[in-house]
Amino acid sequence: MIRGYAQREKPENALSLFYSMLCNANSGPNKLTFPFVLKACSQVRAIEEGKQVHGLVFKHGLSEDLFVQNSLINMYSSCGLIGFACQVFNKIDDLDVVSWNSMISGLVDLGFVEEGKQMFDRMSKRSLVTWNCLIDGYVKVGLLMEARELFDQMVGKNSVSWNTMIDGYVSLGLMEDAKGFFDKMPWEMKDVITFNLMIDGYAREGRHKEILEIFKEMRVAKIKPSRFTMVSVLTACSYLGALEQGEWMQAHIEKNGIDVNSVLGTALVEMFAKCGSIERALSVFKSIEERDVGAWNSIIHKLAAHGHGQEAFAIFSDMLRSNTLLDGIIFLGLLSVCRHLGLVDEGKRFFQLMSEEYGLVPKVEHYGCMVDLLCHADLLEEARDLIDSSHASQMKSSVPMWGALLGVSCQLKNIVMGEYAAKHLLQLDPFDGNCYTVLSNLYSAAGLYEKAIEVRNEMKKQGLEKIPGSSSMEIDGLVLDF
Repeated sequence: MIRGYAQREKPENALSLFYSMLCNANSGPNKLTFPFVLKACSQVRAIEEGKQVHGLVFKHGLSEDLFVQNSLINMYSSCGLIGFACQVFNKIDDLDVVSWNSMISGLVDLGFVEEGKQMFDRMSKRSLVTWNCLIDGYVKVGLLMEARELFDQMVGKNSVSWNTMIDGYVSLGLMEDAKGFFDKMPWEMKDVITFNLMIDGYAREGRHKEILEIFKEMRVAKIKPSRFTMVSVLTACSYLGALEQGEWMQAHIEKNGIDVNSVLGTALVEMFAKCGSIERALSVFKSIEERDVGAWNSIIHKLAAHGHGQEAFAIFSDMLRSNTLLDGIIFLGLLSVCRHLGLVDEGKRFFQLMSEEYGLVPKVEHYGCMVDLLCHADLLEEARDLIDSSHASQMKSSVPMWGALLGVSCQLKNIVMGEYAAKHLLQLDPFDGNCYTVLSNLYSAAGLYEKAIEVRNEMKKQGLEKIPGSSSMEIDGLVLDF
């Protein structure tokens, strides 16, 4: 029972049961008991209890049992008492490879990598665990050259060895080096961890196309994706509009009977919605049994983006009945609905509701949404007043609010308001090329060509240019950029 609790991550129960054992006159611990009790102490960092157990080891005449001694080294190392671990290690007469590995592992886990290397050099016989442990230690402290040197010397590398090196390069953002290792890694050693490491690295850099390329290799290798894989790939599909690959993922989920929890369900919702299939996104959302606030946020925002205002409001009503804790993102979604549909009165009501009834302080995004809503309703003065209001005045570092006012002023050819917005934008960011471009277009549309030329000349003087947009689309499973 003690072993069962210790191995099933219920260490408190293991320690409680051990205490009951000590209080029972008909039972007592033996050499098989102590290693699992010490493991339980390690898991909860029970330092004082661990010391007491060490005392009981002496009391029961087991201080020279190698299995128990190795467990003591692990316990003290896990609790950060590396000095105590060294004392136990130094008193062992017949050290085995487990003793050495336990000591080296304890040293490198606490950051004493060079000390671990010195102990490594003293070993006459090293196992794969020994090599991998030290390589991992160097990787964790960012010494990849030293880790690479050990890796190159190592004979009989396994998947852990390769994955550790890939993880090191990924952690430092060196994706080209990580890809080099990935390509050199023997095909049969690649596992789900290998692919997830690469996918995670590309996800951190927003390289969604590379994520799908790695996933294709994963499918060729017939390696079953984990939940992390599925969420990451679906996110990449969302950004790239790769509906075909997203559909493959959904088919895989259904075929293998994978439970669609809130995180995975939200990723599916995002993918279908961003690929233009809001009906399928809504269907997936309704199939999620336990929805968290992220799932509600996602569907409300996506319904808003697709112009399904009434459906979004209905979902919000369902959310209120579910007693889910509301946050600012929910109201941002509702304000987006109002902005897309031009529902000014409803937008004002939600904006007021979030602070007065739910105690949520509007953030710059909420103000930006309201400003955009008011601007597109030709209520430019009201939008300006909202930006200049006492609370929003603390957020004047927000370029989007002034950008919205400038953009709509250009559409409505309102020169006075456009100049007012551009003045504030350029105070915040004098090198905003888009601001100069919009202002120049405003003057041109109003027939003020001399002013438009002045703005363009100033733009050239500053060495600015408008950043071109880019997009991508999927054709026969291939993602093309343009």
